[in-house]
Amino acid sequence: MPTDRINQTVTLKDGRRLGFAEYGVRTGRPVFHFHGSASSRFEHPSAESMLDQMGIRFISVDRPGHGLSDFQPQRRLVDWPGDVCYLADHLGIGEFYVEGYSAGGPHALVCAHQLPERVLAGAVYGCVAPMNRPGAYRGLPFFNRVLAKSARWFPWFTKLIRWQMRGMVMGDIEKTTRQLMSSIPAADKAVLYAPQDFEIFVSAVREGLRPGSRGVACDDILINQAWGFDPAGVQPRIDIWHGEADVNVPLHAARFLCAVIPHTHVTFLPGKGHFFLFSCWQNVLSRLVSEA
Repeated sequence: MPTDRINQTVTLKDGRRLGFAEYGVRTGRPVFHFHGSASSRFEHPSAESMLDQMGIRFISVDRPGHGLSDFQPQRRLVDWPGDVCYLADHLGIGEFYVEGYSAGGPHALVCAHQLPERVLAGAVYGCVAPMNRPGAYRGLPFFNRVLAKSARWFPWFTKLIRWQMRGMVMGDIEKTTRQLMSSIPAADKAVLYAPQDFEIFVSAVREGLRPGSRGVACDDILINQAWGFDPAGVQPRIDIWHGEADVNVPLHAARFLCAVIPHTHVTFLPGKGHFFLFSCWQNVLSRLVSEA
């Protein structure tokens, strides 16, 4: 993959740079991918030939403060569709698909909500749900609970956590990964530690945190505080995929989204955890770009 396709930027109207990478077919069906927490545009299917075979133009976008994208002060979740629209226009794309993994899920949903005339369909994988719902913290591991609650009520502490995490990730990544992932299900470890997936995961996280931890902390705050839009107003079809053994984002988050979003296609995956996406790209993309 030529480096010019994976290290691209566009300058937005307010002067910020937005970083993105393209994989697959240049003339294929456009899919905008919004990465997980503390990740970057390097997040993509390990088998890139699959994208060619499926005729997909896979555009993975750095959120503000991640990778090549400049930090955006006072950023709101509802600002994201404007950035995506500008990038789509820059690339000569009219209608497109959106998908978001984990913390990227709300970013896909807000695009589907704000841009119904352009978003053909969307998909979310291991997606968080609004944290102001009853029982939102039920089942979260201790670290995830602390991070989520601090992001909602004590953002300064979230910034401190992410600053410390960046130091760990930019150091001994294998040791850090073992520490951070020690409590995840065996199914997640099997996926994450597959050589091709681990390499993508590590490079994506290191690139996401390379410019600093502010963008990652901002992401935490955005998805844990009020979203600024009502998921019940999302009109395009949304595919919801969730591992039943997910501990990072418990299954009840997906059940909530299923109940409030009008047009959904839901797939619960028995025995799968939070990182199932890395082994299921072909299935989720095939479903996303289908006409059903």
